[in-house]
Amino acid sequence: MNLVVLHQGAIGDFVLALSVIQAVRACTGADRVLAIAGAPSARLAAGRSAVDAWLSPETAALYTLFREGEPDGRLADCLKDADLILSFLSSPSDEIQHRLVRISGARVISLDPRPTAETIATRTHITAQWTAVIRTQGLAIPEPSPAQIRISREGGACRPHSAPLPKTGDQRRAAMRILIHPGAGSPAKCWPAERFVALADALAPATIHWMLGPAELECDPVRFAPIRQRVAARNEPLLVEEDLLRAAEHIANMDLYIGNDAGMTHIVAALSIPTIAIYGPTDPNVWRPLGHHVRTVGPSTPSPITAVTTEAVLRASAAVRSSPFIARHDDPT
Repeated sequence: MNLVVLHQGAIGDFVLALSVIQAVRACTGADRVLAIAGAPSARLAAGRSAVDAWLSPETAALYTLFREGEPDGRLADCLKDADLILSFLSSPSDEIQHRLVRISGARVISLDPRPTAETIATRTHITAQWTAVIRTQGLAIPEPSPAQIRISREGGACRPHSAPLPKTGDQRRAAMRILIHPGAGSPAKCWPAERFVALADALAPATIHWMLGPAELECDPVRFAPIRQRVAARNEPLLVEEDLLRAAEHIANMDLYIGNDAGMTHIVAALSIPTIAIYGPTDPNVWRPLGHHVRTVGPSTPSPITAVTTEAVLRASAAVRSSPFIARHDDPT
C-alpha cells in the first residue's frame, strides 16, 4: 500500500503532523510513505521516520490544485500510485478534497491544518483534532505517539526515545551539554535574550551551546546582541547552520535543549532530546511537541512571553537535570 501525504505548513507543523502520519502508517500497514511537503523538516524526516521519501510542492506542481482549471499533469503523475492520500490542505468538505479524488482515484482523507474553534476553546491538542477527523472518515487509527526522527549521535548510535541523561549528581550536571536556541519565527514568541543569558549563567557548571538561524542573525542583530557578546566573552559554541540535517546532527549530541515555541523545538523533541519549550502567546495545550521528554513553561493562558520568568525556566531545567523527564506544564509565577 502506498500512502501520500500532502502538507504545506511550516517546520513545526509538519513535525506535529508526523505524529498522525505514524499512526496512519501503523493502522494501514503502508509499505511506502511519500510526503509532498514544503517544510524543510519533511525533507529531514524522509528516510529517518515514518516517511520514506519526499518531494517539494514545486516539483509535484501541488500549487495547481488551488487554481482554476485542471491540475498539472505532474501532480497526477505523482499521485498515480497512491492508495491513500492524507491531505493537510483543506477540510473534508472543501473542493480540494474532490479534486484530489478525481485526479488520483485514491482514497483521500482531508484534514484542516488549522485548529477549530472547539479545539481552541477546549485547549485540545491539534493532533487529537486530526485524529478525530480521521476516525470519522473511517480509519480507526491509534492515539498518536510523539513524532520520531532518527539521527545518529556521536559513535553512530541513534538516541532512543526518553533516553536517561548521562551520569548522576554533580558529575552529571557538570557533564551536561545544554543547547539554547533563543530564536523563533515570530518576535512575539522570542523570550528576551537577556533572560536566556541569565539562564545560561545559572546553569553552570553545564556546558552551554547556542544555536541561531542565519536569517535570525541577519534580520534582528540587535535582539541577539547580548548572546553574541556572551559567546565572544566566554568562547562558547554558537552554531549558525542553514542546513537542517547538519543542525540536527549537532543537536543529537546534546543532553538538554531549551528554546522558544519554534520549529526547531519541535525537531529537537522528535529527536528524543529532553526539551524545555517556552511559550507565551501560543497555547501549548494545542501546539506543544508531544512526549514525556518535553516540558513546557509558560502562562496558564496565552499571554506576552515576557510573563515567563527566568526562575520558572530554571526550575524546569533543574528538574530535568536531577531526574528523568516527566512532561507537565509549568506556570511562570
